[in-house]
Amino acid sequence: MSMQRGFFVAIDGPSGIGKSTITGLLAAQLTARGSSVLATKEPTATPLGSLARFGTDDYHGLTLACLVAADRYQHLEQEIRPAMQVGQIVLCDRYFASSLVLQRLDGVPPEFVWQLNQHADRPDLYIILSGDAASARKRADERGLYSRFHRGGHVISMAEAALYVTAAADLTEHGFEVLTHDIDAQTPGQVAEALAAAVLARRETQPDAS
Repeated sequence: MSMQRGFFVAIDGPSGIGKSTITGLLAAQLTARGSSVLATKEPTATPLGSLARFGTDDYHGLTLACLVAADRYQHLEQEIRPAMQVGQIVLCDRYFASSLVLQRLDGVPPEFVWQLNQHADRPDLYIILSGDAASARKRADERGLYSRFHRGGHVISMAEAALYVTAAADLTEHGFEVLTHDIDAQTPGQVAEALAAAVLARRETQPDAS
């Protein structure tokens, strides 16, 4: 007897763009349509992930890049892969593209980030959210600036947005299935509805697990 295989979706984009909101709404949309969904995020809420999330004033450059990657590998082992094995759709708020962007802002060569993450699982679909950088910055400011990557004001917001465009192109060049979605013309609910349709359409093209 076969079952539908798991489907791994990563959701990324600049700080304040609405990743967490969209991830939650997308999970609700997919659940309402009959899918079993795991919504998760990086850095994780584990001790290792908390070091990466809240330790950006203490860890820099290569050290932080390695810490983020270590949290990712533990996340895959303990949460993402088990969910995939039982056929769930996994929605991960932040994944490898965040490393390509934030570690590059931290002076780490992208080649090192690729090498460090070479054994990380490839998402079935990588969603990159884009939108107005000023609005994203305002949302990030209102949420709270726990990371030094969030404290550069408009300049860092523009740099981060530009690097996500570069990251999307790099992921595509490396064979990733990338969907870039501009959120500015839609409400969060409309964005989630469009993305749910895209996820389910792509999942239908995947072979069943044996």
